[in-house]
Amino acid sequence: MKQNIFKNFKYFTLLYLFVLVIDTFVKNSDYKYSLRYITKPLLVVLLIVFFLINNKEKYKSGFCLVLGAYILFFLGDILLIGNDTKLKFAIGGTFFGIAKVLLSIRFTNTQDFEIKKLLPFLAFCFVYMSVIMLFIYNNLKFYFIPSLCYLLVVMMMGQFAYLRKKEVNNTSYYLVLFGVFFSMLSDGITFLKVFYDSKILYHTITIMSFYAISQFLIVVGIVKETSSLTKLKLQRVKSKTDK
Repeated sequence: MKQNIFKNFKYFTLLYLFVLVIDTFVKNSDYKYSLRYITKPLLVVLLIVFFLINNKEKYKSGFCLVLGAYILFFLGDILLIGNDTKLKFAIGGTFFGIAKVLLSIRFTNTQDFEIKKLLPFLAFCFVYMSVIMLFIYNNLKFYFIPSLCYLLVVMMMGQFAYLRKKEVNNTSYYLVLFGVFFSMLSDGITFLKVFYDSKILYHTITIMSFYAISQFLIVVGIVKETSSLTKLKLQRVKSKTDK
């Protein structure tokens, strides 16, 4: 029965959203905060199980990269439960940063690309990073370099996700790309909350909601990934030419 739930995309989505709602309720209620040690990590556990059951990774390295990334997300989630401090944020951010590096490696491809095609995304990343740094720069102090490195990793993951365009099917491409976008929103609000305004943008709801949605979209996008039709056609043409 459990496997049927994870095999059925609709049922799994409903289960995931249900746990997200419960976690949001626990986070914003007077219940014991210790319940979040169950509800928050459970979201990542569900994604890991979904990936293990449905993954179609062609290479063992891809499987290990995704699994390793989500184990690190799981550890980071547990670490960041409870009273927030800048030190906990830095340590948790390290887990998250390494996880994003692993996903970036997973998203790499052999496609040649023109720099002009990447310019719109680079411009978006520049604006994203500049706006965040504008608000938090004066409060970073010792955390300036770690924060800068993390933001660069965030943009690197976005860049590799963006460059998957002609390497994978459209469903996978856009799911992962939107997942990365929601991840950037979550990260941005988190930085503003920790280093600028502790009550900004309804953070008790927005950070976790955007984060959970991003993780869901990325994992589903990876599971639904197949080689793009364009790539397959090129391979067929090349094989005929070689003959």
